[in-house]
Amino acid sequence: MIKIKMPNDFVLAITYSCNSRCRMCNIWKKEAQPLLDLNEYKKLPEKIKDVNLTGGEPFLSPNLLEIIKILVSKNPRARIIISSNGFATELIRQKMIEILKIKPDIGIGISLDAIGEAHNQIRGIPGGYDKVLATIAMLKDLGIKNLRLAFTAGDYNINELKRVYKLSEDLGVQFTLAATHNAENYFNSVDNKITKINDFESEFSILIKNELSKLNLKNWLRAYFAYALLQFIKTGKRLLPNYSGQDSIFIDPLGDVYPSDVSGHVMGNLKEFESFEKLYYSKKSQEAIELESKNQNWMICTARSAIKKHPFNVFFWIIKSKFFGIRL
Repeated sequence: MIKIKMPNDFVLAITYSCNSRCRMCNIWKKEAQPLLDLNEYKKLPEKIKDVNLTGGEPFLSPNLLEIIKILVSKNPRARIIISSNGFATELIRQKMIEILKIKPDIGIGISLDAIGEAHNQIRGIPGGYDKVLATIAMLKDLGIKNLRLAFTAGDYNINELKRVYKLSEDLGVQFTLAATHNAENYFNSVDNKITKINDFESEFSILIKNELSKLNLKNWLRAYFAYALLQFIKTGKRLLPNYSGQDSIFIDPLGDVYPSDVSGHVMGNLKEFESFEKLYYSKKSQEAIELESKNQNWMICTARSAIKKHPFNVFFWIIKSKFFGIRL
């Protein structure tokens, strides 16, 4: 058995309901299911450091505020991010006014995969791009400091990367990067493929150089993340080990627990255990973690702990790349 300590990085998909029709994700095709009872979220452990509330569209969950209350009561110092498509501007505004009373430093990530009509086509929503800009403006007016645009790269939009990155700078918000992955259990998709490697190298090179040129550790780490993501896209291999399940956890809207959202190894269901700890240290859970350690992916939720565990590798690359140039 691999396990050492309890994980402290959680991704919680709190609903499958979704108001977009994304080409890289088929969650919106899933049949409606009963929401996980709020008492199940009370089973989550203390000492959680990072939580990403996602969906579907998390703002469509009628339990969003109550879930945040539960998380804050057990883990008041946890960093919480809500990942949204940004389409329901007024609904988001109404809920954020209440959420800010519970968690004033909460962060919001808004998906944006292209500029203008191209984003509308990718997300399958007419006028979606304008809705995103309206939501960003509204969140800034509410005083949200931890605000970011989240770009998911695929063959269909890789040439939009630098434009969305430039827009994030113009808007004064952060920029986060991901690439399309397959996950039959969560994204309900197994046909995401990346073939335009030359385009990925060209676009990622611009992004990495820009991030390294800034005088901020967070930007340098994002440069390394992008570099490692490019290597994963090219080779199918991670530069750093996979600690999914050991340090990070994914829980779907039905209570099934996985090492990550692209894992097919079920660790158990929250409803079947009196606490997360009981589930986590079960034989089935430990076997799932063991199997997952051999799997390959590179997403922020599965890369964050690896970067923290291997600082020498990361900072050696940063120093070498800043002073001697990037080798892709």
